[in-house]
Amino acid sequence: MLTLKEICEPIKKELSDYEVEFKKLLSSNVFLIDKVVKYIVRQKGKRLRPIFVILTSKMHNGVALDSRKLKAAAIMELLHTATLMHDDVVDSSPRRRGLPAVNSIWKNKVSILMGDLLLSKSLLAMLSLKSMRAYEIYSETAERMAQGELLGLERRKDYRMGEEVYFKLIGDKTASLLAAACQLGAVSSSENEEDIIAMKDFGENIGIAFQIKDDLLDIVGKEKKTGKPFGHDIRESKITLPLIYALKQAKKSESRRVIRKIKNNPNKNDLIEIVAFVKEYGGVEYAIKTANEYSAKAIKSLDRYPETPYKRSLIKLVEFITTRES
Repeated sequence: MLTLKEICEPIKKELSDYEVEFKKLLSSNVFLIDKVVKYIVRQKGKRLRPIFVILTSKMHNGVALDSRKLKAAAIMELLHTATLMHDDVVDSSPRRRGLPAVNSIWKNKVSILMGDLLLSKSLLAMLSLKSMRAYEIYSETAERMAQGELLGLERRKDYRMGEEVYFKLIGDKTASLLAAACQLGAVSSSENEEDIIAMKDFGENIGIAFQIKDDLLDIVGKEKKTGKPFGHDIRESKITLPLIYALKQAKKSESRRVIRKIKNNPNKNDLIEIVAFVKEYGGVEYAIKTANEYSAKAIKSLDRYPETPYKRSLIKLVEFITTRES
């Protein structure tokens, strides 16, 4: 099984330098802020956004990354972390990455204000990039993410949601941030607009594959590895691709029966039955096939680049995302 550590070997030094830059951007002389920041750093996940920024930057220009380029990686992680803190409040999520969420410890007010602070810090860090194109990418991404969240709230219990709406939702809510990370990596090392467009396509497609894999992990993943309770998305009435497909394939009477179970606060036995329904009607196989198609599109976007350790790592990262267990 491919590991993230192996994939990141060509950028080992840059990731270490990034950690220093990220912590520097988070520094404060306010005790509460420092306390929450230390907890956030302890909670850190896979650092996928910074990894994408660094790898795409190095693919366009193999020289060592200076402080300005490392800030581009930190900006993406600040924006990502800020949105997670806001999401946990909106979704009333008690846990994040297997640990109590910030809002579970310090309540919603602190979580919202910390999210706002991180957004502000990411905007201030943007100044160091001295690039209007970078500002444009950042602004469009922030707008898309907010729209995606609102669309998700609007269609939360729309059990007849079509795939077109689903892909719009996850494109804005999830894929836009990975697309922005890849674009910022290009912008920090290249002025070629074709490179920036290619990186947007790459990030967007792998972002969609990433979210579909998340959908699958809710159904077939192991709680100890995912850090999320079994069937969490179903309990939260989140519409996922495997469920959309299964509901469409089943008889209307069968679909209505499953929808009733989802609406009525399903217990563990209900969840097992709902997951069995999704599997029976091909939802899992369809989601795997679709994720693989988007992964293939992402890799196709890299055809324009010569073979380098950074390109190879990006291709491996695509494989890692679609086969991961957490």
